Amino acid sequence: MKDYSSISPSAKGLLYLKGFTDIPFMADVAKIVWGNAVLSSLKGSSKDPNFFRGMIHFEARYKSVDNLLNSLGGENIIEISSGFSFRGLNMVLVNPDVTYIDTDLPNVIDTKNDIVNELISRQSIDPQGELLIVPLNVLDETAFANIVSKLPDGPVTIVNEGLLVYLNDEEKATLCRIIHSILVKRGGHWITGDIYIKKDGTSLLADGPAKEFLKAHNVEENKFDSFEQAEAFFNKCGFTIHKKADSVAQQLSTLKYLPPQALEKLMGESTRFGKVRETWALKAF
Repeated sequence: MKDYSSISPSAKGLLYLKGFTDIPFMADVAKIVWGNAVLSSLKGSSKDPNFFRGMIHFEARYKSVDNLLNSLGGENIIEISSGFSFRGLNMVLVNPDVTYIDTDLPNVIDTKNDIVNELISRQSIDPQGELLIVPLNVLDETAFANIVSKLPDGPVTIVNEGLLVYLNDEEKATLCRIIHSILVKRGGHWITGDIYIKKDGTSLLADGPAKEFLKAHNVEENKFDSFEQAEAFFNKCGFTIHKKADSVAQQLSTLKYLPPQALEKLMGESTRFGKVRETWALKAF
């Protein structure tokens, strides 16, 4: 088995959290990266509210993106900054008409290719559609255009879960300009689960190493001031909100792990802080 110790701590942490969900392939990948004993370790985390917040948050974000993607359809899909998400592999399993291009920075993609090949080998997977896993710096317009050229003719759906919180306003505007140019030429949508807003007290949602990681990457500063400000920002960049994702509360597999008192506490916090993130489908005008 390949040694995956080079995976960054933040990426491994997300794999660990998502390994307890029913998100396709995540439990399998968590075992590959962390070892077969990973899922038995939940008992050791059962008293850590940050652990449960993380599980719920990232499962909800994933499924909100999935729901919009499924409702809007589309056969030409590019996922940017995909990390160790395996949405593309899941989509091409039974969709022969889908061409899915999975992208991230080179060090992530090299490791991801190894994991996907191991999954395919272990589970004798025979994808029906086409999955390409290629490196991409999303702010490189020429490289992005080359990626788009690999797709068949027709509208393009661009997808991301977490990316904008790592970009400052100037970088966000550059990304918007690149994606706008693509969608104006080809048609389609940009689905982003990355509409985060600043909220006093939400630093409680991360602690320890996670808190340090967020601080080092200026994540709080890079969030939008409000959902209204986010909409105004995208309008200025030539996008309109086509559709917002509905609640996925009824789809969350992780809620089964929470003791009643822990669930009650988390629901109270959610009411107190209010909504801190949404998933939008954007259309270029």
